[in-house]
Amino acid sequence: SNLVGYLNMLELARHRAVAHMVYASSSSVYGSNKKLPYSVDDRVDHPVSLYAATKKSNELIGEAYAHLYGIPLTGLRFFTVYGPWGRPDMATWLFAENILKGKPINIYNEGAMQRDFTYVDDIVAGILSCSSSPPKNDGKIKAGGSVSPHAVYNIGNNKPEELGRMIEVMEEACGRKAEKNMMPTQAGEVLSTFADIDAIRQDHGFEPTTSLSEGIPKFVAWYKEYQGL
Repeated sequence: SNLVGYLNMLELARHRAVAHMVYASSSSVYGSNKKLPYSVDDRVDHPVSLYAATKKSNELIGEAYAHLYGIPLTGLRFFTVYGPWGRPDMATWLFAENILKGKPINIYNEGAMQRDFTYVDDIVAGILSCSSSPPKNDGKIKAGGSVSPHAVYNIGNNKPEELGRMIEVMEEACGRKAEKNMMPTQAGEVLSTFADIDAIRQDHGFEPTTSLSEGIPKFVAWYKEYQGL
């Protein structure tokens, strides 16, 4: 999907001569980068998962299309997006589901990890800001280093939070304590993510407004309504 599907979208953009295409990359491209916060100027040549490798490939293929065909492209490296209509396999959904049912939650690396949790409304605001301002084919260096009409940005909350802190907020929002299964680190899992958002802030005025303590209760309220609880 990330390889063939993305290439199909680029071909569609090329043949229809679209004015601008915004696509989803991921903070996963940074792999086990030790430098924090992650900057779009950092090298991302050492993915620790196949998913991360496919997202890096999207950026590379996009760069080639922007160079060859002049298609304006913007890649957004999403940082741990959560909120209403999130995927059922993501941690926030799994935690809410199990806590409310009185079932245990699996906590990997014994909770010793940080994530730059980003509420979906902030992500949408950033996407819309970028969509209305395509990178120019002017030979100048864009965010991420391209001189083609291709920019790459981090889009995150710019504030890493301990997994344990997220669970505490989730417990409070659910109104009950979680039963915790402490698990070893999963293969392909990174310990910390932290978005440097200076580039997208400067070029598009992006500024996240939803803290974890605000976003998790909003998600739990939606989840309860969605499940009829």
